[in-house]
Amino acid sequence: MAPFSNDPFDIATLISRSRQGALSAAEQAELDAWIAASDEHRQLWDELNNKDAQQRNVQAMAQFDETAALERFLSGKPAPRKVFPMRARWQWAAAVLVLAIGVSSYFFLIQPNNISRLTGSKTTVQDIPPGKNGAILTLADGTQLVLDTMANGTIANQHGTEISLKDNELVYDATAATGETARNTITTPKGRQYHVTLPDGTEVWLNAASSIEYPVAFKGEERRVKISGEVYFDVTNRSWQPFVVETGDMKVEVLGTSFNINAYANEQTTQTTLLTGAVKVTPAHASGADKKIRYKILVPGQTAILSKTDTPAEPSLTVTESIDPGKITAWKNGLFNFDGVDLFSIMRQLERWYNIDVQYVGKPENVIFKGKMHRNTNLSDVLKVLETMDVNFELKGNTLYVK
Repeated sequence: MAPFSNDPFDIATLISRSRQGALSAAEQAELDAWIAASDEHRQLWDELNNKDAQQRNVQAMAQFDETAALERFLSGKPAPRKVFPMRARWQWAAAVLVLAIGVSSYFFLIQPNNISRLTGSKTTVQDIPPGKNGAILTLADGTQLVLDTMANGTIANQHGTEISLKDNELVYDATAATGETARNTITTPKGRQYHVTLPDGTEVWLNAASSIEYPVAFKGEERRVKISGEVYFDVTNRSWQPFVVETGDMKVEVLGTSFNINAYANEQTTQTTLLTGAVKVTPAHASGADKKIRYKILVPGQTAILSKTDTPAEPSLTVTESIDPGKITAWKNGLFNFDGVDLFSIMRQLERWYNIDVQYVGKPENVIFKGKMHRNTNLSDVLKVLETMDVNFELKGNTLYVK
């Protein structure tokens, strides 16, 4: 039997992805193992897939204090057993499966359009939906293809490399590639994310407002790509052909490994977080003797941080220990992880995912938040959770005012 997480929120994520038909084979095996582990898990799974039971729970959820539940969620304290509107045979973990997501996100387990029933039929005059899968592919000749508007099948052929779409994911087949070199670029606008399999089999996930430039076939002694924004890599191991990622101010060299790079221009640092394998991180402006001194070799669980406040001639590269990889890669798994994240960092995330402009009224206190939410939820529901920390928001058009 496959191992599974003991964190109810992790299981809630698997259930959500299952209902969306988005589980990988490994995730499906983990969910199956969790369901088979106990009668309570099986009963919970059956009830979540029973429309009549869902309707009863919607009505029951509407009877308790949502604000208090959210405050308990954000403080990390479980609610008293008596307030759970779940059926008696559900155990504490099953109830937390709902509350750990935050009450306003409960209906990702059921139907998003029912959420107004939970909040007392309060309607939102204006709202902004979450981002979705989609990107723009720029071919070597400058042709641009909007991928989320195209059907499955072959969409281009460049120097023998076949480019195709399968369920809105881009796949390259370089088995018939010629010796000529062509480079493609994938760009995700704000409000979009994307997954692509490169010609060597390397899998790449792009967060919103990100890009990757790469050859349609990897020839020569190395595999070199350029990125901006935030990108997660699962690199195919080729010991004879190292994989090199360049940002504007950092170079990352790998053989076969998985790692996340956050290189947004409006963040104060560029960060590389290693999940498996090993990588060598070097400031782009380091050279000569300085380059030998300043590069860092990461082991799993470490993050290399390059400060952008330093002058290019004197880059500062540090390594932090004992990070939470799940927090760093939450975006890839469809989550916001706000544990220990400040207000301004959260607003930058919302700007990119919801394609909005954030303006501050006065000088808001830099509040530190705690909690997790699904990214597959409307902006108003995210703001409702954040407002429990005494931050006020007003949405006018595409501009969010923070008070």
